[in-house]
Amino acid sequence: MIELLTTNHLETILDLFEESQAEIKMISPFLTVSMAELLCAAAARRHISCTFITRLYLEDLIAKANSLDALELMLHNGITVYAVQKLHTKLYLFDGRNAILGSANFTSGGFKSNVELSLLLSDEAQVLEELGAYFDNMARELSSSEGGIVTPGMLKDAREKYAALYQSKKNEGKSTVRSIQMYGASLDKRKKELTVDEKLKELDACQADHDLVCELFQEMERTEQIRYPYTIWLKFVGEGDDRFLPDETYTLTSFPLNGNTAYLSNYPFRAGSVKEDDEIYIAALTSDRRGKKQPVIIGRGHLAEFSSEHYATEPMLQKYDWMDRFPWFCIIKDCEVLDTTVKNGVPMDVVWDALGSDTYVASFGRQEDIPAVARKHYQKAHIRLSGNAKQFIDQKFDLLKAQYGTVEYLSK
Repeated sequence: MIELLTTNHLETILDLFEESQAEIKMISPFLTVSMAELLCAAAARRHISCTFITRLYLEDLIAKANSLDALELMLHNGITVYAVQKLHTKLYLFDGRNAILGSANFTSGGFKSNVELSLLLSDEAQVLEELGAYFDNMARELSSSEGGIVTPGMLKDAREKYAALYQSKKNEGKSTVRSIQMYGASLDKRKKELTVDEKLKELDACQADHDLVCELFQEMERTEQIRYPYTIWLKFVGEGDDRFLPDETYTLTSFPLNGNTAYLSNYPFRAGSVKEDDEIYIAALTSDRRGKKQPVIIGRGHLAEFSSEHYATEPMLQKYDWMDRFPWFCIIKDCEVLDTTVKNGVPMDVVWDALGSDTYVASFGRQEDIPAVARKHYQKAHIRLSGNAKQFIDQKFDLLKAQYGTVEYLSK
């Protein structure tokens, strides 16, 4: 399967981090701390082997296109890092089963803010094998080339030179001071070292990228995202052509499992990204009190980790014929649903008006207009909420809970 990625890069790579079982391999000239943190967390949580190929130019560091802090974080977490000169490839491989290939660097800008275009390849055996061979051949050559392996000593030297260059630029003006310091191996078969003119030409070719990434990086740093140690899911219930009536009440889907009552959250796909104690906010597709069609949040709770065995059985299909379209499920451990009709819940446009693109993890800091934010839930079963959105929704939900009360659900 081949899927086009445009504004959904971050959502996709977060899913792939969660689904990976054995190894993650990445090539990106640029990276930022926030993305390195996500990779390190996934590697530690899943005990995954990770290899990262990048380039390490002093001018990249000054432009904030690359980050010594991010590289040090990777090394500290056991990730193997290589550096190569004249690198422009962006490639992300997961267990040899999935790959992202396109324009996005492993930066906040590349996966959240920039206008990017990539392809997600899943179970395309031949091309995935060729991409894996491309990566492995490069890593193998770098491992035996001088300067190819990024070490703490290399980063220490780079930090010292960075400090000196930064001070020179600050004192004498950015345009008058330039460094051609390039760490990493040269894979040019004709020569092992670039000439000064070739290095200057390479820096000129990269300068536009530096300016754009630096600007976007600084813009992202101005917005503080509230983070939690678990994922916060906004789960949509109902379908575009089969919405809840505004005056309906919502009850959770239940079914006996192993002699106990289990409450279910259903999906059209494997929900492999759902982990133990993730939070769920349930949004019914309906019309609000003003008659506007939109998702309205009517419940919140906690999920159990998804299991590959959580697939609709024949008795389930006999009881709920719609499970034929949504056969995968997660167990809702506990949930409170507003004891009122769905129209009286928290309308999503109230959240969008308050937070804009900061509503969702995948678009946090992008400064998108409200219609663009509202379109993000189309054709989705669930989407990751930011911690900022969680806190805002909780305030609204608590007020409605005091007004209407809630019905409590507990899987046993």
